[in-house]
Amino acid sequence: MVFGVAGVPTHYKGKLSGLFPWLAEMGLNGLEIQCTYGFKISDDNKKFYKEMSENGFSLSIHAPYYINLGSLNNQVVGRSKSNMKEGIEIAKAVGATRIIFHPGGGHENSEQGRKTAIKQIIDSVNEFTSEIDMADVRLYPEIGGKTASLGSIDEIIEICKNCKYCYPCIDIAHLHAREIGSLTSKEVLKSKLQKIKDAIPDKFEKIHFHAYTINYGEKGEIKHLYFGEKMPDGREGLPNLADFIDVLKEMNIDPWVISEALDSQELGAKYMHDLYVK
Repeated sequence: MVFGVAGVPTHYKGKLSGLFPWLAEMGLNGLEIQCTYGFKISDDNKKFYKEMSENGFSLSIHAPYYINLGSLNNQVVGRSKSNMKEGIEIAKAVGATRIIFHPGGGHENSEQGRKTAIKQIIDSVNEFTSEIDMADVRLYPEIGGKTASLGSIDEIIEICKNCKYCYPCIDIAHLHAREIGSLTSKEVLKSKLQKIKDAIPDKFEKIHFHAYTINYGEKGEIKHLYFGEKMPDGREGLPNLADFIDVLKEMNIDPWVISEALDSQELGAKYMHDLYVK
């Protein structure tokens, strides 16, 4: 099992070299390196991350937001493919085994437009992964938080079905937001995960989760919530993280869970870890 944080938590004030013991003291053993504004990691940090990975810490990388393999602009797609290849080499250098990426946008937002964009993503991924040694690195298309963005459950399944190196990243908060508040019970969440398991059983065992609570509106995601923060209208934040952990246990999922709680990643990760192991 892996429970970890997205990036360096704001509550941590020390040097990067002290991050591993700080997280490990809370029972956490995962870090998602945030390359959301570019695959840029200094040589010193690469050495440190490599040491972390060699000492039992599980590393993933979040790819830049500007990567858009589903764009209508061929130049954007070309740059995105090059960027992803660069990210794969960085992942191998630091010992990260998973790269999370957003399927993208900029497509024609119609049923046919979305299908065309997903096919383009599949073709692009299969092209650049055939040109590079993937080693142990796998790619994780992520559920999109906006209603118009690519990345519904069905679209993630389609990508993973047709790309050898793609596995599902299920951001349960994004799923809740894009479906305008769908995850209101354990039964609903369990049915969503069972759908994925039934569709891509060979990929399900290496599923990747982002988990936190979220504020959303009629177009989907608005913002991540601080761990324990209530919705603006006073309701408890959803998705319910305790329900999420119960579902993982009921489905016998060996989880890789990254907390993206706003400025409180470690609090959310520790909470979920402690529920899972008790």
